[in-house]
Amino acid sequence: MSPDIWNPRFDTLHPCFQQLQNVRCWDGREDWPACEDLAGLLPAGLRAQSGLPITFVPQDDTLPFPELYYEERIFQHGMVSTRPNWHDFFNALMWNVYPRSKAMINALHAADISQYGKPRTPQRDALTVLDESGVLIVASRRALLQHVLDFAWERLFWEERAAWEQEVSCYMIGHATLEKMLTPYIGVTAHALLVEVEPAFFSLSLAQQHAYLDAVVGNTLQQGGLASTACLNPLPLLGVPGWWDNASQAFYRNKAYFRDKSRERAVQIIAPA
Repeated sequence: MSPDIWNPRFDTLHPCFQQLQNVRCWDGREDWPACEDLAGLLPAGLRAQSGLPITFVPQDDTLPFPELYYEERIFQHGMVSTRPNWHDFFNALMWNVYPRSKAMINALHAADISQYGKPRTPQRDALTVLDESGVLIVASRRALLQHVLDFAWERLFWEERAAWEQEVSCYMIGHATLEKMLTPYIGVTAHALLVEVEPAFFSLSLAQQHAYLDAVVGNTLQQGGLASTACLNPLPLLGVPGWWDNASQAFYRNKAYFRDKSRERAVQIIAPA
């Protein structure tokens, strides 16, 4: 799918888009939702950490404060520059789904820029990877998250296939990865935070699940839990049951995609109190 062509039925292209149902704003539209429409989905009173209300503004010749870096404009003026394309459309939806997390990502970018200047630091690299390519792997059984840490993909996706959606699930947070899932391909990989939850989590509504995860991610970021990209775990996204033609054990034996673990990382399982 071309990144420049609007399709109001994009949500039928892959199961992951069902996670966006609570911010549904595309039915019957013949063109990209306007910035005002996207802002109308935001939680009431949503503000950047600086206290400025968050809004979406067109990224064109009318863009205010063109001298500012993207993250600086959000922090200093609450303005999220937005283009009529899939990348920025999904970014706007993630501001609706994970508002606290997005505001914290922005605040940490802004603080980092203020301290170190615009060259990227390891923390800013990690924040960008989470924001663009992140997923949350959420499980009520720690062994399932350990399979992710161990790169035990056949165990996680095949042997534990019955656990998916009941004990473990994958939640999209990176807007660039959402864009990739319009036309998924063998090789598409996300970068995961791992969250352990109580079994009752999976009985919550989608909105309640998102609100809970937003608080968990926001707190984790605020406490310095994403110091570098080594704190994120690679995840071959098409391994999730039902997210590809993967109903065969042989699929998970493609070592070019489901790679073995090659080095230790600093990934921690987040287990909220």
